[in-house]
Amino acid sequence: MRNFFKLLWYNVVDLTHHKSFYVMLTISLLMVLLLRGCYKQEYVVNGARVNSVTVAWHASIAAFHVIAAGSLLIALFLSLGGFRRDRDDGSVGYILSRPVKRLEYVLAKIAGQWIVATLFMVVLHATIVVVAYANSGGFIPGYLTASALCSLNVLFVVVMVNIVSLVLPDFAAALITLAVLGIGFFSESFHIMAGSELVKKAIPQAIDHPSLWRILWPKITSVQYFAVTFINNGSFQCMGPVHPLVNILGYSALLTVLLIWKFNREEL
Repeated sequence: MRNFFKLLWYNVVDLTHHKSFYVMLTISLLMVLLLRGCYKQEYVVNGARVNSVTVAWHASIAAFHVIAAGSLLIALFLSLGGFRRDRDDGSVGYILSRPVKRLEYVLAKIAGQWIVATLFMVVLHATIVVVAYANSGGFIPGYLTASALCSLNVLFVVVMVNIVSLVLPDFAAALITLAVLGIGFFSESFHIMAGSELVKKAIPQAIDHPSLWRILWPKITSVQYFAVTFINNGSFQCMGPVHPLVNILGYSALLTVLLIWKFNREEL
């Protein structure tokens, strides 16, 4: 375990010492801070004034989705070609020449990328909570719990990008990952919208019957919508018999096993 934590610390430091990481974080924080204007404006809906707490609540949920989705892109860029770079610059040969197992190296690499990408997301979500409280005086319960649940999506993207970029060029790995995310987004969003009370009242016949491949597809978007229920105390309807958290954890575990198997067969 000592080797694992040493490698984990090395990977975290290696990912966070680049100036580009702090530039992206700074730009993201500045964009989040622009939301302060939403909390200070007065809105009138159907002739009635909407208080700042309600406005902050709706704006914060929208920001939650944007940050959670954007963090998946950050995870993609942080993970892209990570194992190949270590092999090309000789880092992996140096590390494995010591009493370090390949399993420890792979798990530490994944954990480091996951922690950094998750930290990026949590910092932005925590900033939203602080901004909302400072400008409206209302605290948003469940916001950081929802953020923690979305870290499972980050883990899935990290593992998927690593295994695909180990066998394919980085450009192809990025396209495949984005395709998986995009297909899941449209499929799951359609199912969630078809099951909403508003759509049922407007279009009673709008019932979604998902096919088997949609039920088995990685449930990235569903995890995100389920996480939001901790903020708005809303209901959630699963697509199929398996909960999206179980779905994503299962895919992450399977891809991790495949990644370890593939890396163990690599000639270094």
